[in-house]
Amino acid sequence: MIQPTSVFLKAQPKLQNRSQSYQFLIKMLDAFFVRVKVDTSLPQDAMRDEFDLYLIDSTNTDWKDLLPAELVQLAKQNSVVIFNADADAICEKNLLLNGIKGVFFAEQSPEDIFSGLVRVINGELFFSRKSISTTFNHMLYAMSRSQFSASNDSVNNDIDLSLLTKREKSVIHLLAQGASNRDIAERLNISDHTVKTHLYSAFKKTSSRNRVELANWAQSYMAVSLSLQNTQ
Repeated sequence: MIQPTSVFLKAQPKLQNRSQSYQFLIKMLDAFFVRVKVDTSLPQDAMRDEFDLYLIDSTNTDWKDLLPAELVQLAKQNSVVIFNADADAICEKNLLLNGIKGVFFAEQSPEDIFSGLVRVINGELFFSRKSISTTFNHMLYAMSRSQFSASNDSVNNDIDLSLLTKREKSVIHLLAQGASNRDIAERLNISDHTVKTHLYSAFKKTSSRNRVELANWAQSYMAVSLSLQNTQ
């Protein structure tokens, strides 16, 4: 059953010549849903509740280990589905754990995507059965461990954020957005060596072992929903 639904499709920039399948999908959405908007940028925070479903194009992205903070924050408040995914650049378990409702791969037809979207709109998740089972087992294991080791958790909310300097927070913000060391250096007008120094200090203060752990910590315990353009 197709419910009255407004859909926001976030397209990738610089993809001027989209495939016929891509264009056909947009026409299907236009035909069956109440409102469809296509843009390369997400709406402002105050306007995001105007849409019931967000369809995010993941063409040419690598989200195997870490999702952009903006996407994680969006999925906390709205129904989000990924499409045009590359199986080698996506981790379904990671998507599920971050609240994403479904994923469609580049080889899937517009008809398959539309059918899956209807299922998501009606309250289902659209992932492989294996991925859902794996994620569920992961959650059970994590819950059982937390009962015995919560007091010894090395990456937790008890870390005093005041221990981080303003510049370290800026570096962490950008890291959590998926920025490389070079991107961070250019954005903050500092050297690559200085970026590494701030990162090593942040690793110690948050008990993070690597960039992924630090970014995951930031997405859980810091306000990392700022865009790269707005981070100071």
